[in-house]
Amino acid sequence: MDDIRKTMRDMGRQYGEQMREQARERAEKRKAEYLGARVPAALREKVIARAEALGIPVSDLIREILEQAFAGTPDTRSTVAETAAPAAAKPVDYSGIIGWETITLNQARPCTACGVLLTPGQEVTFGLALDSNDHAILCRKCRPNPVR
Repeated sequence: MDDIRKTMRDMGRQYGEQMREQARERAEKRKAEYLGARVPAALREKVIARAEALGIPVSDLIREILEQAFAGTPDTRSTVAETAAPAAAKPVDYSGIIGWETITLNQARPCTACGVLLTPGQEVTFGLALDSNDHAILCRKCRPNPVR
């Protein structure tokens, strides 16, 4: 009888150790995938408000912005500098644009004029061109005045 108890106790301990090890491995994996950052309260509120306006979780919005910022760029230092400060407004030739329309973005895209990253769900002004390479996507600040 003592042998059976000892065997059962040993089996219970082994099982408990296996379960603890699996839990540790899962926790390590989650920890490796987590990224935290301290931000000013005003920025935090803006991020939360934008996520609510888009109807998506804050973590999804941040992940999407980070993926766009680092898409296809091996040098992260230059990427951070480029995305932190949008390019200065440059004169843009709209002569190839045949019409303007307000649309809601489905994908993140930079503003054609100022380079600010525009996020999915955001209303933008889309300039339709005959040549698809000449289309324009403009933020509210850069959209042209209506031609009368």
